[in-house]
Amino acid sequence: MRRVVASALAIAAVAIAAGEGCSVGNGTGSVSGDLFVTDCWSGKFDLQPDFFGATPSADDDTLTLRIQNGSDYITFSDGISILVTKVTELREAIEANGPQSLTVSLPPAVVPPGVPVTPDPNPSTVEFAAYLQHTCRPETPALYAMSTVTTDGAGEDGGSLCSAQTAAIAGQCNQNVTVPTGGSTITFQHIFDASLANGGDPGSLTAEQRLIQATFDVLLADPRDMCPGGLGPPAPCRGHLTGSFQFYFERGKPAQAFP
Repeated sequence: MRRVVASALAIAAVAIAAGEGCSVGNGTGSVSGDLFVTDCWSGKFDLQPDFFGATPSADDDTLTLRIQNGSDYITFSDGISILVTKVTELREAIEANGPQSLTVSLPPAVVPPGVPVTPDPNPSTVEFAAYLQHTCRPETPALYAMSTVTTDGAGEDGGSLCSAQTAAIAGQCNQNVTVPTGGSTITFQHIFDASLANGGDPGSLTAEQRLIQATFDVLLADPRDMCPGGLGPPAPCRGHLTGSFQFYFERGKPAQAFP
């Protein structure tokens, strides 16, 4: 079934659950680069994360990560949300062959109205969203890593692949134009797998089994900038973020919203 682009916000919705009781938030990491969000932010960005959360689901073999500045709810914070699927397969690949580099994108069915769903025989198993709910209030912008976005080229000037000029091409759907493009990757060195927990108790695992560690290089866009009918260049890059994170999964107490 087709899902419109608004469904991509499910990434953020799942991340809210991460703040409602599955990990305590300690870790180290960095998230920095360039962001170009209309009427909010244009230029260098440094998240300076100090909250690291994870919500596993052994039922569907997924892990949702939330790396954020501050430990408030996602609706009041700036941060990134990463949804990893096929976690067991990823962990086994790491154990057998070392760090695994994966492409990052939205599911093929997440598209705006008027854009055809294009089947992908090898869909990405990682989704990545950046949200600026604190900085950009009362707006609630979010940008997403996509399989292909329009960029400034190879960054010949040593700068970012994204700029205000790149973001400004949104809506210029000339199907005959040739533009430079780029994509997103994340490399996992370690991943927590809830299926390993004896009786569902993460405390039965070693520190290495609970370790979550990765580096990433992602190009972000607004899927609503895609050209109607899928014609024209890919959505323009509105952000280029690089970074890393390392933390141990530790089960925390569920949050209590009201006394």
